[in-house]
Amino acid sequence: MIGQMTIKPSDIESATTRVGVYGEYGILREVVVGHFHDFSYAEWSSSVRYVHPELRNLLEVQDGKTLNVKEVLPQRYEQTVHQLEALVAAYEKHGVRVHRARRFTEDEKHYLDHLQGGHALIYPADPVFVLGSHFMELCIRRPYRRKEVFPLRDLIYPMIADDSKAHHVAMPQSAPRYEFGEGPGPFLEGGDIIVQGRDVIVGQGEVCSNQAGANWLGRYLAPYGYRVHPMVIDGLWLHALGVMCLLREGLLMAYLPALAQGLPAPLRDWEVIEITEQECLTLATVGISLDPQRYMINHRHNRIMEELDKRGIEPIPLETEHISFWGGDIRCSTLPIVRDPPG
Repeated sequence: MIGQMTIKPSDIESATTRVGVYGEYGILREVVVGHFHDFSYAEWSSSVRYVHPELRNLLEVQDGKTLNVKEVLPQRYEQTVHQLEALVAAYEKHGVRVHRARRFTEDEKHYLDHLQGGHALIYPADPVFVLGSHFMELCIRRPYRRKEVFPLRDLIYPMIADDSKAHHVAMPQSAPRYEFGEGPGPFLEGGDIIVQGRDVIVGQGEVCSNQAGANWLGRYLAPYGYRVHPMVIDGLWLHALGVMCLLREGLLMAYLPALAQGLPAPLRDWEVIEITEQECLTLATVGISLDPQRYMINHRHNRIMEELDKRGIEPIPLETEHISFWGGDIRCSTLPIVRDPPG
């Protein structure tokens, strides 16, 4: 199941990790947290039309060039770095082991520049995904983010190289399409994958994963007993995790107007903490469960924290407004690589 690759001496510590993620709210053991080194945001195009209005204005005045964040927004850059390091410290405080990917090589920074410039590794949850013992390299709709798989592959491969039960697969990549930059797909992004037992929810929308991506995942996972359920997202909401998250067995949080066909079948009997459009815009569902009793969340969501507390879930508030400025939040900056099964 795993191809040949040379393991460097520096990989020995990583090789002690037994990669495996079994749902959204079992005990979280190990994660990869993103970094902000050399962040260059893609030039303005329709493929990033979902971004924060302030960021959109900045991109539009770059005359078709990428945005060097450290040069143009040095204070915002430092604040984002600070919040990412605070996220790492919060994980370590709660007993979660943290890994970090290496920086991009110069060659990697320019990969697919002819389609879309830029490079970032602030949100490692999107380019790859761990489901059970499967490490999957995906295909992000925006070409400038597809290079993120290379540092993550180098980090995670040594962890699975000697595991006879591990599977390593790379999905087909999208063919180039210059007029849109994106290509025809298949597109599948980690932020669109939500796992409940053997049921896998896959968000589909106009700025994230598509039907072709869900079809590929369904074909790949079917022999292992998984069932894929599409969840159509209405509007410019980025990712399934941007509109819904599972908190524990039988309890989820969602912005229901974004779900064009309602909740997926495996979740229709669950209790729903309904959030408002404004709470969804400020990424209320993009926190992360440390276990069924603890949920990390942006500190601004006072009402939601009260709702969690009523249901016996301890909210762990963090300041993440600079992390979220770039389009994601705690869960996007976190790739779970070891999580226990629920229960």
